[in-house]
Amino acid sequence: MATVKPFSGYRFTLKTPGDLGVFCAPPYDMIDDPMIDQLYDKHPNNVVRITQNRREPADIANKDRHVRASRFFNDWIAQKIITQDDADSIYIYCQQFTVNQNGISVTHKRIGICLLVKLVDFDRQIVFPHEYTLSGPKQDRYELMETTNANTGQIFGLATDDDAKLYNLIHVIMEKAAPIGTFTDENDVTHTLHRCTEATYINQTIELMRTRNILIADGHHRYETALRFYKDRGDEAFSHVMMTLVSMADPGLVIRPFHRLVRKSDQGRSVDDMKEALGRYFDVTPLGKTSIQGVVDALALPPLAPSSPEIVFWDCSTGELHGLRLNAAGENFLAGTMTERSDNWKRLDVSKINCVIINSILELPLDGHVLHDIVNYVNDVDAGAKRLTECADEFYGGFFIRPLSIGVINDTVKGGERMPQKSTNFFPKLYSGLVFNKMR
Repeated sequence: MATVKPFSGYRFTLKTPGDLGVFCAPPYDMIDDPMIDQLYDKHPNNVVRITQNRREPADIANKDRHVRASRFFNDWIAQKIITQDDADSIYIYCQQFTVNQNGISVTHKRIGICLLVKLVDFDRQIVFPHEYTLSGPKQDRYELMETTNANTGQIFGLATDDDAKLYNLIHVIMEKAAPIGTFTDENDVTHTLHRCTEATYINQTIELMRTRNILIADGHHRYETALRFYKDRGDEAFSHVMMTLVSMADPGLVIRPFHRLVRKSDQGRSVDDMKEALGRYFDVTPLGKTSIQGVVDALALPPLAPSSPEIVFWDCSTGELHGLRLNAAGENFLAGTMTERSDNWKRLDVSKINCVIINSILELPLDGHVLHDIVNYVNDVDAGAKRLTECADEFYGGFFIRPLSIGVINDTVKGGERMPQKSTNFFPKLYSGLVFNKMR
Protein backbone atom coordinates (compact mmCIF):
# COMPACT_ATOMS: atom_id res chain seq x y z
CA MET A 1 0.00 0.00 0.00
CA ALA A 2 1.11 3.64 0.44
CA THR A 3 4.70 4.42 1.37
CA VAL A 4 5.22 7.66 3.29
CA LYS A 5 8.04 9.38 5.14
CA PRO A 6 8.73 12.57 7.14
CA PHE A 7 10.73 15.51 5.83
CA SER A 8 12.51 18.62 7.03
CA GLY A 9 10.15 21.24 5.70
CA TYR A 10 10.93 24.81 4.75
CA ARG A 11 8.65 27.35 6.43
CA PHE A 12 8.27 31.12 6.64
CA THR A 13 10.17 32.51 9.62
CA LEU A 14 7.56 33.83 12.04
CA LYS A 15 7.92 36.05 15.09
CA THR A 16 4.64 34.63 16.40
CA PRO A 17 2.38 31.81 15.06
CA GLY A 18 -0.31 34.38 14.24
CA ASP A 19 1.93 36.04 11.60
CA LEU A 20 1.48 33.17 9.12
CA GLY A 21 -1.55 34.57 7.26
CA VAL A 22 0.23 37.34 5.35
CA PHE A 23 2.46 34.77 3.65
CA CYS A 24 -0.22 32.24 2.59
CA ALA A 25 -2.54 32.04 -0.40
CA PRO A 26 -5.24 29.79 -1.87
CA PRO A 27 -4.03 26.99 -4.19
CA TYR A 28 -2.69 28.24 -7.51
CA ASP A 29 -5.68 27.05 -9.56
CA MET A 30 -8.13 29.02 -7.41
CA ILE A 31 -6.42 32.37 -8.05
CA ASP A 32 -7.37 34.67 -10.93
CA ASP A 33 -5.44 37.76 -12.07
CA PRO A 34 -7.20 40.27 -9.75
CA MET A 35 -6.54 37.94 -6.79
CA ILE A 36 -2.87 37.66 -7.79
CA ASP A 37 -2.60 41.46 -7.66
CA GLN A 38 -4.30 41.54 -4.25
CA LEU A 39 -1.93 38.91 -2.86
CA TYR A 40 1.09 40.75 -4.29
CA ASP A 41 -0.09 43.85 -2.43
CA LYS A 42 -0.82 41.90 0.76
CA HIS A 43 2.84 41.27 1.59
CA PRO A 44 6.14 41.42 -0.36
CA ASN A 45 6.84 37.80 0.64
CA ASN A 46 3.43 36.31 -0.05
CA VAL A 47 3.71 32.79 -1.48
CA VAL A 48 1.76 33.78 -4.61
CA ARG A 49 5.07 35.04 -6.03
CA ILE A 50 6.16 31.40 -6.05
CA THR A 51 2.98 29.43 -6.78
CA GLN A 52 1.41 31.77 -9.35
CA ASN A 53 4.00 34.38 -10.29
CA ARG A 54 2.47 37.34 -12.09
CA ARG A 55 2.96 37.62 -15.83
CA GLU A 56 5.10 40.58 -16.85
CA PRO A 57 5.06 42.50 -20.17
CA ALA A 58 8.65 41.48 -20.95
CA ASP A 59 7.91 37.74 -20.64
CA ILE A 60 8.63 35.77 -23.78
CA ALA A 61 7.49 32.37 -22.52
CA ASN A 62 5.34 31.10 -19.65
CA LYS A 63 8.44 29.65 -18.01
CA ASP A 64 9.83 33.15 -17.47
CA ARG A 65 7.50 33.68 -14.54
CA HIS A 66 8.58 30.38 -13.00
CA VAL A 67 12.20 31.44 -13.27
CA ARG A 68 11.21 34.54 -11.27
CA ALA A 69 9.39 32.30 -8.79
CA SER A 70 12.53 30.24 -8.27
CA ARG A 71 14.57 33.37 -7.73
CA PHE A 72 12.12 34.59 -5.08
CA PHE A 73 12.16 31.21 -3.36
CA ASN A 74 15.92 30.88 -3.23
CA ASP A 75 16.45 34.53 -2.29
CA TRP A 76 13.99 34.19 0.60
CA ILE A 77 15.87 31.11 1.82
CA ALA A 78 19.19 32.95 1.56
CA GLN A 79 17.71 35.90 3.48
CA LYS A 80 16.21 33.51 6.09
CA ILE A 81 12.70 34.72 5.30
CA ILE A 82 12.14 31.00 4.77
CA THR A 83 14.12 28.55 6.91
CA GLN A 84 14.39 24.78 7.02
CA ASP A 85 13.27 22.82 10.06
CA ASP A 86 16.16 21.18 11.89
CA ALA A 87 14.77 17.62 11.93
CA ASP A 88 12.57 15.31 9.91
CA SER A 89 8.97 16.04 10.79
CA ILE A 90 5.36 15.35 10.05
CA TYR A 91 2.97 18.29 10.08
CA ILE A 92 -0.65 18.41 11.19
CA TYR A 93 -2.82 20.79 9.17
CA CYS A 94 -6.09 21.64 10.93
CA GLN A 95 -8.92 23.67 9.36
CA GLN A 96 -11.94 24.88 11.34
CA PHE A 97 -14.85 26.22 9.31
CA THR A 98 -18.62 26.66 9.13
CA VAL A 99 -20.87 25.44 6.32
CA ASN A 100 -24.59 25.63 5.66
CA GLN A 101 -26.10 22.14 5.81
CA ASN A 102 -29.83 21.84 5.16
CA GLY A 103 -30.31 25.48 6.14
CA ILE A 104 -28.31 25.20 9.39
CA SER A 105 -24.82 26.59 10.01
CA VAL A 106 -22.59 23.76 11.21
CA THR A 107 -19.00 24.15 12.42
CA HIS A 108 -16.50 21.45 11.48
CA LYS A 109 -12.84 20.72 12.14
CA ARG A 110 -10.89 18.75 9.53
CA ILE A 111 -7.38 17.49 10.30
CA GLY A 112 -4.75 16.21 7.89
CA ILE A 113 -1.19 14.97 8.16
CA CYS A 114 1.39 16.52 5.83
CA LEU A 115 4.27 14.24 4.79
CA LEU A 116 5.95 12.81 1.70
CA VAL A 117 4.21 10.10 -0.34
CA LYS A 118 6.03 7.71 -2.68
CA LEU A 119 5.09 8.43 -6.30
CA VAL A 120 3.54 5.45 -8.11
CA ASP A 121 1.57 4.95 -11.32
CA PHE A 122 -2.20 4.87 -10.92
CA ASP A 123 -2.37 1.32 -12.29
CA ARG A 124 -0.60 0.16 -9.13
CA GLN A 125 -3.89 0.94 -7.35
CA ILE A 126 -2.18 2.53 -4.38
CA VAL A 127 -2.94 6.14 -5.31
CA PHE A 128 -6.23 6.69 -7.14
CA PRO A 129 -7.34 9.71 -9.20
CA HIS A 130 -10.99 10.73 -9.15
CA GLU A 131 -10.99 13.14 -12.09
CA TYR A 132 -9.25 13.73 -15.41
CA THR A 133 -6.47 16.26 -15.98
CA LEU A 134 -5.52 18.70 -18.74
CA SER A 135 -2.12 18.98 -20.40
CA GLY A 136 -1.80 22.78 -20.05
CA PRO A 137 -1.83 22.97 -16.24
CA LYS A 138 0.51 19.97 -16.01
CA GLN A 139 3.09 21.65 -18.25
CA ASP A 140 2.76 24.84 -16.23
CA ARG A 141 3.40 23.00 -12.94
CA TYR A 142 6.26 21.04 -14.54
CA GLU A 143 8.06 24.27 -15.40
CA LEU A 144 7.65 25.51 -11.82
CA MET A 145 8.99 22.25 -10.40
CA GLU A 146 11.86 22.38 -12.87
CA THR A 147 12.96 25.84 -11.75
CA THR A 148 12.40 25.43 -8.00
CA ASN A 149 13.14 21.71 -7.46
CA ALA A 150 10.44 21.94 -4.81
CA ASN A 151 6.86 21.05 -3.92
CA THR A 152 5.39 24.50 -3.37
CA GLY A 153 1.71 23.59 -2.88
CA GLN A 154 -0.28 20.91 -1.13
CA ILE A 155 -1.82 17.87 -2.79
CA PHE A 156 -4.98 16.91 -0.90
CA GLY A 157 -5.23 13.15 -0.43
CA LEU A 158 -7.87 11.04 1.29
CA ALA A 159 -6.63 7.91 3.05
CA THR A 160 -8.81 4.83 3.48
CA ASP A 161 -9.38 4.37 7.20
CA ASP A 162 -12.19 1.90 7.96
CA ASP A 163 -11.05 1.44 11.57
CA ALA A 164 -10.42 5.21 12.09
CA LYS A 165 -6.95 4.45 13.48
CA LEU A 166 -5.31 7.02 11.23
CA TYR A 167 -7.82 9.71 12.20
CA ASN A 168 -7.30 8.96 15.89
CA LEU A 169 -3.52 9.08 15.51
CA ILE A 170 -3.63 12.44 13.69
CA HIS A 171 -5.88 13.78 16.45
CA VAL A 172 -3.50 12.59 19.19
CA ILE A 173 -0.49 14.17 17.47
CA MET A 174 -2.35 17.45 17.00
CA GLU A 175 -3.33 17.57 20.68
CA LYS A 176 0.28 17.02 21.80
CA ALA A 177 1.98 19.42 19.37
CA ALA A 178 1.68 23.16 19.91
CA PRO A 179 0.61 25.31 16.92
CA ILE A 180 3.50 26.77 14.97
CA GLY A 181 1.36 28.89 12.65
CA THR A 182 -2.26 30.01 12.43
CA PHE A 183 -4.50 32.43 10.52
CA THR A 184 -8.11 32.95 9.48
CA ASP A 185 -8.77 33.50 5.76
CA GLU A 186 -11.34 35.65 3.95
CA ASN A 187 -13.90 32.79 4.10
CA ASP A 188 -13.60 32.57 7.91
CA VAL A 189 -11.68 29.29 7.71
CA THR A 190 -9.08 29.04 10.47
CA HIS A 191 -5.90 27.26 9.35
CA THR A 192 -3.50 25.92 11.98
CA LEU A 193 -0.20 24.09 11.48
CA HIS A 194 1.44 21.79 14.07
CA ARG A 195 4.81 20.05 13.83
CA CYS A 196 5.78 16.65 15.23
CA THR A 197 9.32 15.21 15.38
CA GLU A 198 8.65 12.31 17.77
CA ALA A 199 9.89 9.07 16.22
CA THR A 200 7.13 7.04 17.86
CA TYR A 201 4.35 8.96 16.12
CA ILE A 202 6.24 9.15 12.84
CA ASN A 203 6.78 5.38 12.81
CA GLN A 204 3.14 4.71 13.73
CA THR A 205 2.06 6.86 10.78
CA ILE A 206 4.39 5.06 8.39
CA GLU A 207 3.13 1.65 9.54
CA LEU A 208 -0.56 2.62 9.35
CA MET A 209 -0.15 3.95 5.80
CA ARG A 210 1.33 0.61 4.71
CA THR A 211 -2.21 -0.79 5.00
CA ARG A 212 -4.00 2.10 3.32
CA ASN A 213 -4.38 3.60 -0.12
CA ILE A 214 -4.98 7.17 -1.19
CA LEU A 215 -7.66 8.92 -3.24
CA ILE A 216 -6.57 12.28 -4.64
CA ALA A 217 -9.20 14.87 -3.71
CA ASP A 218 -7.41 17.95 -5.12
CA GLY A 219 -4.06 18.25 -6.85
CA HIS A 220 -4.27 15.71 -9.68
CA HIS A 221 -2.19 17.94 -11.96
CA ARG A 222 0.53 18.32 -9.33
CA TYR A 223 0.66 14.58 -8.63
CA GLU A 224 0.92 13.60 -12.30
CA THR A 225 3.50 16.34 -12.83
CA ALA A 226 5.63 15.13 -9.91
CA LEU A 227 5.43 11.55 -11.21
CA ARG A 228 6.55 12.62 -14.69
CA PHE A 229 9.33 14.75 -13.19
CA TYR A 230 10.61 11.75 -11.21
CA LYS A 231 10.49 9.45 -14.23
CA ASP A 232 12.23 12.00 -16.47
CA ARG A 233 15.15 12.29 -14.07
CA GLY A 234 15.32 8.79 -12.66
CA ASP A 235 16.66 10.27 -9.43
CA GLU A 236 15.41 9.09 -6.03
CA ALA A 237 15.63 12.66 -4.77
CA PHE A 238 12.38 13.23 -6.70
CA SER A 239 10.66 9.95 -5.81
CA HIS A 240 8.24 11.44 -3.26
CA VAL A 241 5.78 14.32 -3.29
CA MET A 242 4.43 16.46 -0.46
CA MET A 243 0.81 15.65 0.35
CA THR A 244 -1.67 16.35 3.14
CA LEU A 245 -3.65 13.22 3.94
CA VAL A 246 -7.08 13.39 5.55
CA SER A 247 -8.71 10.23 6.88
CA MET A 248 -11.89 9.15 5.10
CA ALA A 249 -13.24 8.64 8.63
CA ASP A 250 -12.69 12.30 9.56
CA PRO A 251 -16.06 13.73 10.71
CA GLY A 252 -14.96 17.10 9.35
CA LEU A 253 -14.63 15.81 5.77
CA VAL A 254 -17.16 17.96 3.93
CA ILE A 255 -18.01 17.34 0.28
CA ARG A 256 -20.20 19.99 -1.33
CA PRO A 257 -22.23 19.36 -4.49
CA PHE A 258 -22.00 21.38 -7.67
CA HIS A 259 -25.54 22.50 -8.51
CA ARG A 260 -26.11 23.16 -12.22
CA LEU A 261 -27.68 26.32 -13.67
CA VAL A 262 -28.46 25.65 -17.34
CA ARG A 263 -28.39 28.59 -19.72
CA LYS A 264 -30.52 29.02 -22.81
CA SER A 265 -28.38 28.82 -25.91
CA ASP A 266 -28.62 29.03 -29.69
CA GLN A 267 -26.70 25.77 -29.77
CA GLY A 268 -28.39 22.40 -29.68
CA ARG A 269 -32.18 22.27 -29.39
CA SER A 270 -34.20 24.96 -27.64
CA VAL A 271 -36.95 23.78 -25.29
CA ASP A 272 -40.11 25.81 -24.88
CA ASP A 273 -41.31 23.88 -21.84
CA MET A 274 -38.50 22.27 -19.86
CA LYS A 275 -40.92 20.74 -17.35
CA GLU A 276 -42.75 18.91 -20.15
CA ALA A 277 -39.46 17.72 -21.67
CA LEU A 278 -38.29 16.44 -18.30
CA GLY A 279 -41.52 14.49 -17.92
CA ARG A 280 -40.39 12.06 -20.64
CA TYR A 281 -37.57 10.81 -18.42
CA PHE A 282 -38.56 11.74 -14.86
CA ASP A 283 -41.53 11.56 -12.56
CA VAL A 284 -42.13 15.28 -11.97
CA THR A 285 -43.59 16.28 -8.60
CA PRO A 286 -44.69 19.89 -7.89
CA LEU A 287 -42.97 21.42 -4.86
CA GLY A 288 -44.56 24.87 -4.82
CA LYS A 289 -43.19 28.26 -5.75
CA THR A 290 -39.46 28.72 -6.17
CA SER A 291 -37.69 29.50 -2.90
CA ILE A 292 -34.42 28.75 -1.21
CA GLN A 293 -36.21 27.03 1.66
CA GLY A 294 -38.18 24.88 -0.77
CA VAL A 295 -34.97 23.58 -2.32
CA VAL A 296 -33.33 23.04 1.08
CA ASP A 297 -36.38 21.17 2.45
CA ALA A 298 -36.64 18.89 -0.59
CA LEU A 299 -32.94 17.98 -0.50
CA ALA A 300 -33.15 17.32 3.25
CA LEU A 301 -35.58 14.44 2.69
CA PRO A 302 -34.10 10.92 3.00
CA PRO A 303 -32.73 10.22 -0.50
CA LEU A 304 -34.02 6.63 -0.67
CA ALA A 305 -37.60 7.47 0.33
CA PRO A 306 -39.99 6.85 -2.62
CA SER A 307 -41.40 10.38 -2.42
CA SER A 308 -37.97 12.04 -2.15
CA PRO A 309 -36.69 13.77 -5.29
CA GLU A 310 -33.32 12.83 -6.74
CA ILE A 311 -32.98 16.28 -8.30
CA VAL A 312 -34.81 19.56 -7.59
CA PHE A 313 -35.60 21.66 -10.68
CA TRP A 314 -36.01 25.44 -10.32
CA ASP A 315 -38.13 26.42 -13.34
CA CYS A 316 -37.30 29.98 -14.41
CA SER A 317 -40.20 30.17 -16.87
CA THR A 318 -42.96 29.43 -14.31
CA GLY A 319 -41.35 30.28 -11.00
CA GLU A 320 -42.10 26.81 -9.68
CA LEU A 321 -40.05 24.05 -8.06
CA HIS A 322 -40.32 20.43 -9.20
CA GLY A 323 -38.90 17.25 -7.76
CA LEU A 324 -37.41 14.87 -10.33
CA ARG A 325 -37.04 11.10 -9.95
CA LEU A 326 -36.01 8.92 -12.88
CA ASN A 327 -38.98 7.02 -14.37
CA ALA A 328 -39.01 3.76 -16.36
CA ALA A 329 -38.31 5.56 -19.64
CA GLY A 330 -35.39 7.37 -18.03
CA GLU A 331 -34.03 4.13 -16.64
CA ASN A 332 -34.21 2.54 -20.10
CA PHE A 333 -32.52 5.54 -21.67
CA LEU A 334 -29.62 5.44 -19.19
CA ALA A 335 -29.22 1.68 -19.68
CA GLY A 336 -28.78 2.18 -23.43
CA THR A 337 -26.54 5.24 -23.42
CA MET A 338 -22.79 5.50 -22.76
CA THR A 339 -22.43 1.74 -22.68
CA GLU A 340 -18.76 2.07 -21.79
CA ARG A 341 -19.82 3.38 -18.38
CA SER A 342 -21.03 1.33 -15.44
CA ASP A 343 -24.61 1.52 -14.18
CA ASN A 344 -23.37 3.02 -10.91
CA TRP A 345 -21.57 5.81 -12.79
CA LYS A 346 -24.62 6.58 -14.92
CA ARG A 347 -26.89 6.68 -11.87
CA LEU A 348 -24.92 9.50 -10.24
CA ASP A 349 -27.15 12.58 -10.13
CA VAL A 350 -24.56 14.60 -12.08
CA SER A 351 -24.57 11.89 -14.77
CA LYS A 352 -28.36 12.03 -15.02
CA ILE A 353 -28.18 15.79 -15.59
CA ASN A 354 -25.38 15.44 -18.15
CA CYS A 355 -26.75 12.43 -20.05
CA VAL A 356 -30.49 13.05 -19.92
CA ILE A 357 -30.90 16.84 -19.74
CA ILE A 358 -27.82 18.24 -21.46
CA ASN A 359 -27.17 15.51 -24.02
CA SER A 360 -30.64 14.11 -24.78
CA ILE A 361 -33.18 16.87 -24.11
CA LEU A 362 -31.01 19.81 -25.24
CA GLU A 363 -29.01 17.73 -27.76
CA LEU A 364 -25.75 19.32 -26.64
CA PRO A 365 -22.43 17.45 -26.67
CA LEU A 366 -20.81 16.72 -23.32
CA ASP A 367 -17.65 18.61 -24.16
CA GLY A 368 -15.68 21.17 -22.23
CA HIS A 369 -17.30 24.16 -23.96
CA VAL A 370 -20.83 23.10 -23.11
CA LEU A 371 -20.09 21.91 -19.61
CA HIS A 372 -18.30 25.14 -18.71
CA ASP A 373 -19.96 27.88 -20.77
CA ILE A 374 -23.60 26.80 -20.96
CA VAL A 375 -23.72 25.21 -17.51
CA ASN A 376 -22.93 27.43 -14.52
CA TYR A 377 -21.86 25.76 -11.28
CA VAL A 378 -22.61 26.85 -7.72
CA ASN A 379 -21.95 25.09 -4.42
CA ASP A 380 -24.48 27.11 -2.47
CA VAL A 381 -28.27 26.99 -2.89
CA ASP A 382 -28.54 30.67 -1.91
CA ALA A 383 -26.06 31.74 -4.60
CA GLY A 384 -27.83 29.63 -7.23
CA ALA A 385 -31.26 31.00 -6.29
CA LYS A 386 -29.95 34.58 -6.41
CA ARG A 387 -28.49 34.07 -9.88
CA LEU A 388 -31.65 32.41 -11.24
CA THR A 389 -33.86 35.15 -9.79
CA GLU A 390 -31.77 38.04 -11.13
CA CYS A 391 -31.23 36.51 -14.59
CA ALA A 392 -34.33 34.35 -15.06
CA ASP A 393 -34.59 35.12 -18.78
CA GLU A 394 -31.10 33.73 -19.41
CA PHE A 395 -31.70 30.29 -17.88
CA TYR A 396 -33.98 27.31 -18.30
CA GLY A 397 -33.48 26.88 -14.61
CA GLY A 398 -31.36 25.23 -11.96
CA PHE A 399 -30.86 21.59 -11.05
CA PHE A 400 -30.05 21.16 -7.37
CA ILE A 401 -28.59 17.91 -6.04
CA ARG A 402 -27.32 16.31 -2.85
CA PRO A 403 -23.59 15.95 -2.11
CA LEU A 404 -21.91 12.65 -2.87
CA SER A 405 -20.59 10.57 0.01
CA ILE A 406 -16.93 9.63 0.19
CA GLY A 407 -18.05 5.98 0.02
CA VAL A 408 -19.75 6.45 -3.36
CA ILE A 409 -16.74 8.34 -4.73
CA ASN A 410 -14.29 5.73 -3.47
CA ASP A 411 -16.35 2.82 -4.84
CA THR A 412 -16.62 4.50 -8.26
CA VAL A 413 -12.90 5.19 -8.47
CA LYS A 414 -11.86 1.74 -7.25
CA GLY A 415 -14.14 0.32 -9.92
CA GLY A 416 -11.77 1.80 -12.51
CA GLU A 417 -13.74 4.93 -13.40
CA ARG A 418 -13.23 8.62 -12.77
CA MET A 419 -16.00 10.94 -11.65
CA PRO A 420 -17.86 13.18 -14.10
CA GLN A 421 -16.61 16.77 -14.29
CA LYS A 422 -17.67 19.00 -11.39
CA SER A 423 -18.95 16.15 -9.23
CA THR A 424 -17.34 17.13 -5.96
CA ASN A 425 -16.14 20.17 -4.09
CA PHE A 426 -13.97 19.26 -1.13
CA PHE A 427 -14.26 22.22 1.23
CA PRO A 428 -12.20 24.01 2.34
CA LYS A 429 -9.17 24.07 0.05
CA LEU A 430 -5.65 23.52 1.35
CA TYR A 431 -3.69 26.77 1.29
CA SER A 432 -0.14 27.20 0.01
CA GLY A 433 2.65 28.69 2.10
CA LEU A 434 2.36 26.69 5.31
CA VAL A 435 5.28 24.40 4.46
CA PHE A 436 7.44 23.56 1.42
CA ASN A 437 9.41 20.48 0.41
CA LYS A 438 12.69 21.31 -1.32
CA MET A 439 13.82 18.19 -3.11
CA ARG A 440 17.43 19.30 -3.48
